Amino acid sequence: MRKLKVNYFQLSGFIFIALVLGVVVFFIYLPDYTRLKHLRKENIRLKKKIEKLKEEIAKIENNLKQLDNDPFFWEKLARKNMKVLKKNEILVDIKSEEE
Repeated sequence: MRKLKVNYFQLSGFIFIALVLGVVVFFIYLPDYTRLKHLRKENIRLKKKIEKLKEEIAKIENNLKQLDNDPFFWEKLARKNMKVLKKNEILVDIKSEEE
């Protein structure tokens, strides 16, 4: 059987070069990786915000339809937002502790 001769100097040089290249690659791609991670979080946050806004738009569109079709909705809005009262009514404003 033949024995393999190993040149430890060349092997250690190869390992050193591989480590240096690994460190260089790590420092080159680390900022991109952290930026990508941040952008993914931002994307998730924006998707949630978009869904919230879509729900708000749907609610507003529903209110617009009610304004067109329901005459009592006008009265409800006037009473709620502008504190409009009917004749001989008294306004009692009760505030909760949360406000």
